[in-house]
Amino acid sequence: MYKPFKRFSDILISTIGLIVLFLPMLIIGFIIKIDSKGPIFFKQLRIGKNGKKFKMLKFRSMIINAEVGGVYSDKNDERVTRVGKFLRATGLDEIPQLINVLRGEMSLIGPRPVLTYHPWEYEEYSEEEKKRFDVRPGITGLAQVNGRRAIDWETRLKYDVKYVKKMSFRLDMAILFKTVWVVLFDRNKNYNLSADTKKRKYKLEKRKPYYLELMYITNDIVLAQIAEECGVNIIFIDVEMEGKADRQYGRYTVISNHKLSDVAKLRPFIKKSEILVRVNSPEYTSRSEIETAIENGADIVMLPYYKNNDDVRKFIKSVNGRAKVWLLLETPEAVDILDETLTIKGIDRIHIGLNDLHIGYHKKFMFELLTDGTVEKICNKIKVSGIPYGIGGIARLGKGMVKSNNIIVEHHRLGSTSAILSKSFYDIRKQDGTEIIRQKFVTGIEDIRRFETLIGNYSASDFEKNKLELIKQVEKITNEIAVSGKA
Repeated sequence: MYKPFKRFSDILISTIGLIVLFLPMLIIGFIIKIDSKGPIFFKQLRIGKNGKKFKMLKFRSMIINAEVGGVYSDKNDERVTRVGKFLRATGLDEIPQLINVLRGEMSLIGPRPVLTYHPWEYEEYSEEEKKRFDVRPGITGLAQVNGRRAIDWETRLKYDVKYVKKMSFRLDMAILFKTVWVVLFDRNKNYNLSADTKKRKYKLEKRKPYYLELMYITNDIVLAQIAEECGVNIIFIDVEMEGKADRQYGRYTVISNHKLSDVAKLRPFIKKSEILVRVNSPEYTSRSEIETAIENGADIVMLPYYKNNDDVRKFIKSVNGRAKVWLLLETPEAVDILDETLTIKGIDRIHIGLNDLHIGYHKKFMFELLTDGTVEKICNKIKVSGIPYGIGGIARLGKGMVKSNNIIVEHHRLGSTSAILSKSFYDIRKQDGTEIIRQKFVTGIEDIRRFETLIGNYSASDFEKNKLELIKQVEKITNEIAVSGKA
């Protein structure tokens, strides 16, 4: 019985609201046009009831084409206009959604409508999570009055599903009154993580730089800035697309879909970290691709999936000393020619890519290469040459199919100098607010650095004990894969 009444009240209140707010909306629109170029309204495709897509309206608070800089923004985002900062701080940018309510695309109260592609598409939500789409999305909701962007994506989903299951007039009234309170008196509550975050950041900056260099793959400006301020050494732009999906078909792999223009986009915002660009493999890359990467501001250019040294020499010649040269050793053929590769001048670092390399060796699990001696033999050869080298990626401390603790210890035992923060370190698809992201990066990296400090006191027997534990974990997972029949 409540659903028909809820829709009736939505129509009534949105109609009255639009009439009462008509003049203020005209004034806001006029000020937006004076303040910056672009339309008054910002229209964005969102997922509505039953997965149906619609265009959600807001007063424009950012410069035009701001989304090419990524979906995240914080209170210091330079893409936000002067008027936009005020609109966001007061919540006035949401007023045009009364039009969406009147049209039946939204409700006054319900789960906030999510983007069609971020954090994932409708089909990728679990059956339990899809319950949030059983009702019209709202201008405000249960998650918004219980932390909003100060809670992580999983918690927000739980609040959304809880609302759908318990939806009632009483609950809607409670959310409505609490929304008024949050907007008027408690809007800055979402930023109370900052002080602790700054303290942790200070601790990180005071440490000595003898840890693994950490890389993070993103083309989002805000995410890149957060990663940089939290101690990530290298921002990784991944434009390798050609051939990658085919050779990793059927496996859990992520194609980043980054573009060379992303390098120029990030360059003005990255001050301390280096920007690395992984171009396409020799079969597909071109001199112009390398030229563009360097011209746009790449500090490091990485060549993936090479199989012969002529391609390595050609790549080094194309870079011509204008950026650092990194090789991504990820084919059995590259391992076979490694002795000759190490004699070539101009290589600044070699990174061992476990994903493609284990496929090339027909292994069931990529970390088998760490336990069967393959990676150790490669490291021992590179070590003699004096060229720095890194290995694969690492998850958050204590996480991952194989515990990242054991992987990090093996990095130090083998003399690795760098690692990629894997997609399980922080899932970039999640819609966490910037303060949550910052907190996760700070705590995640600080945990790794603190653990690396302990590793500095490890004895040979400690390293051997870790290696045996690593072998045990990998064998267990490999056997499980064999039984399940999944690669």
